Amino acid sequence: MLDDKKIIKRNLGIQILRSLLCFWVLLNHCYNPNSQKLRKIVFKYRLHVPTFILISFYFSNKIFCCLSVTKIKNRFERLLIPYFILPIIILIINNLLYIFTSFGSFGKILNIKDLFYQYLFGRDIIPTFWFQFYLLWSTTLFIIISFLFKEKFSIIIIHIFLISYYFQYSNVNYKYFSSFISIVKYSLGSFLEMLPISVSGCLISSLNIFSLIKHNIITIYISLLSLFLILYFEVFRPIPKISFSGVVLNISSVFLFIIFYISPLNYIKSTTITKIILTATKYTQGIYSLHMFLKLILNPKIKMVKYGTFNGCIFLYIFCYIISFIGNKITKKNKLIYLFI
Repeated sequence: MLDDKKIIKRNLGIQILRSLLCFWVLLNHCYNPNSQKLRKIVFKYRLHVPTFILISFYFSNKIFCCLSVTKIKNRFERLLIPYFILPIIILIINNLLYIFTSFGSFGKILNIKDLFYQYLFGRDIIPTFWFQFYLLWSTTLFIIISFLFKEKFSIIIIHIFLISYYFQYSNVNYKYFSSFISIVKYSLGSFLEMLPISVSGCLISSLNIFSLIKHNIITIYISLLSLFLILYFEVFRPIPKISFSGVVLNISSVFLFIIFYISPLNYIKSTTITKIILTATKYTQGIYSLHMFLKLILNPKIKMVKYGTFNGCIFLYIFCYIISFIGNKITKKNKLIYLFI
C-alpha cells in the first residue's frame, strides 16, 4: 500500500485523464448516440488513444534515457503478462459458455489459430490489444535506438517523427496497408500513425517543459482555447487514415495532456480526497481490456448495453471496474495484477 507521502505526489490530473480516456474508448466501442452532435464529439475527435500513447511515452522516457535493466524488465512485464494471458482466459470462458449454453461472445469455439493471430497482430480475440501490440514493438524500437545511439537518441526519434509524417501525408502508409485484411491493416498500418505521438511524449519529458511553466491557469486557458480552435475550425486538413493519422491528433493530445498535467487538482493536500480520486480512477487496464468481451456477453441480457445507451456504457464501465477490483484482490500478491492495473 502506498504511504501518504507517495499518494500526495501522484499527479491527480493525469489519473483523472486516464480514467476519462478509458471511458472514451468504451464509448467508441459501445455507444450508439442519437444526436449527431454527440456522435461527432465521440467519434470524430478521437483523442483517446493518441493521448494514451502520449502519456505512456512521457512516463516511459526515463527508461530510454537510463536504460535501467530493472525498469525495462518491469515495463515488459506490465505489457507481456496481459498480452499473453488474458486472451487465453477469454478463449476458455468463451468456449465453456458456447459448449454448455450454446452461447459465446464470438458465436463459435475459439481455437489455436485465433490465439495465434491474437499474439501475432494484437487483435482477433481482444481487438483492443493492438494498442499493447504497438506499445511492445515501439518500446522495443526506442530501447534499441537508445542503446545504439545513446546521446543522439532525441535526434534519431525526431527523424522518425518527420519520416512518419512523410509517409502519412504522402498517403504511402494508407495506400499500402488499406489493401490488407483488417487484423493486419489496423495493427501494422497504425504503427507509423502512432510513432510521432510517441516521439512527442518522449520529447516533452526530455525537455522538462513543465518546469518552465510559471502560470498554470494562463497555460490551461491558452491550451483549452488552442484545442477548441484546432478541432472546431479544423485548422489542419484531414488526410486518409488507417486509425489515427495526421498532426492534428498529436497537437491536440499535447494540449489535452498539458491541461490535465498542470490541473489545480494537483494542489489538493488532503490525503483522504486524494485516495478517493486514486481509487475511483483505478483499473483502467482491466476496463480497457475487458469491456468489449463483457459487452458481447451482456448484450442479450441487458437492453441498455445491447442498444448502446449512455447509461449502458456507464453500467458497463462500472461492471468492468468491479471485475477488475475483484481480480486485483485475488492477484494482489503476484504479477497477474498487471491484468487489471
